[in-house]
Amino acid sequence: MGTYNGEKYLEQQLQSIAVQTYKDWKLIVSDDGSTDRTRELIEKFAQQFPDNKVILLTGPGKGFAANFYSLLNRNDINSEFYAFCDQDDIWIENKLEVAVKKLTSESNSLNKYRLYGSRTKLIDSNENSIGFSPRFLKLFQFRNALLQSYAGGNTMVFNRELKVLFETLPSDLKIVSHDWIMYIVCSAMNGTVIYDHQPYILYRQHDQNLVGSNTGIMSKVTRFNRLFAGEFKSWSKTNCMTLECIKEKMPPEIKLDYERFNALNSGLLTRVVNFITGGFYRQSFIETCAFFIMNVFRKLV
Repeated sequence: MGTYNGEKYLEQQLQSIAVQTYKDWKLIVSDDGSTDRTRELIEKFAQQFPDNKVILLTGPGKGFAANFYSLLNRNDINSEFYAFCDQDDIWIENKLEVAVKKLTSESNSLNKYRLYGSRTKLIDSNENSIGFSPRFLKLFQFRNALLQSYAGGNTMVFNRELKVLFETLPSDLKIVSHDWIMYIVCSAMNGTVIYDHQPYILYRQHDQNLVGSNTGIMSKVTRFNRLFAGEFKSWSKTNCMTLECIKEKMPPEIKLDYERFNALNSGLLTRVVNFITGGFYRQSFIETCAFFIMNVFRKLV
């Protein structure tokens, strides 16, 4: 869990972890410099459990992405599975149990790298239901991951082998977001990406959210304008810094897709040809068309 001045909703999230039907959990909290009662609430929560069931660490103080990455990069946090956790959501009581069962099912357990993610049920600051995150239907693979994440980090559960990859990366590596880079790296290694259409988390939407659900037409239009203005191109460069670190470990066909993606920074004809032959896409056809236009104007890489 990454925390920063989260006292307002933190206790509800902690309690939802405490009542999980999957009991073999351990909570590692990296607090990024809170000045409210966040650390106090975590320490109080830790007193309810045996020693080392809940551990409080001090984060790097460089924002939420760097905070989560610092946990991924540590080689002294060992477990068979890991789950990202935000400070202001509420977990449904069987969230962990469902995720672990899917990750260990006969059809999924054969792959070395495994990642689980799901939809979320959206709630407001007063816990009123306000809808659900989008329901994705297309394949979850590298060609999609380069253009978007597929699930919120607050839903993700992943296996030990996937985390080990992050432990080998430079400690000062910059990432855009922990959920997106997790999807990118898992798919880059041709890992199993599981998407659960059933939500097991109440995702709180409020003014202090660092990353919202991005639903609604006006929200999407505003976001696209930012991406077209250069935000996405900056993100791609950051993501590619991580991919360069694992490039030699990628399967040949994935490496070819990566080379095609990098070619989207070439001449117009080369950009168009590689976008089409590379088969890059977002889960929405309309958004894929919008990103094709961005590619025409060299706004992707």
